[in-house]
Amino acid sequence: MARKSKISTTTNPDLTLSSLCEAYLASLAERGQSEGTIFSYRMELATARAELGADTKVADLTAERIAEFNVCDRVMRKKSGKPKAEPSFLKTRRTLRLCLAFAEQSGLIAKSPVDARKDVLPVGAPEKPKKGKRRGALVLEVSQPEAEAAADVAEAMFTAPETAA
Repeated sequence: MARKSKISTTTNPDLTLSSLCEAYLASLAERGQSEGTIFSYRMELATARAELGADTKVADLTAERIAEFNVCDRVMRKKSGKPKAEPSFLKTRRTLRLCLAFAEQSGLIAKSPVDARKDVLPVGAPEKPKKGKRRGALVLEVSQPEAEAAADVAEAMFTAPETAA
């Protein structure tokens, strides 16, 4: 006997982004997520509704449109115009991606326009800088003479003083 898929193939072509967001937030509450978590997700989804349009039909969202959203100013910059920290804009992207994955898994849409595990970025968009092995390491550009002087100071600090015999 063949197993049935848990994902329904029925879809709602009239489902709006706003309705989907509310259904997703309700599902979080049903699963026992804290009020703080739900509030936080609500704020991130408000950004998506403002940028993509609350009345936009989810069926009309494409991977390209999500990619544009992922790099728009509302996602990438604060109201002051300064860039947001990486964890902040990644959270906004992730929240919308999870909401669309919820819609697919619950049968509200046939297929999410984004891969469930990674952000889509527009073609030609700069990729995230690669992180070093040490988090928070400070990298400075210095001239050769400055580097040599710093190396001399470091060597003097870590070598044992010679003792007179």
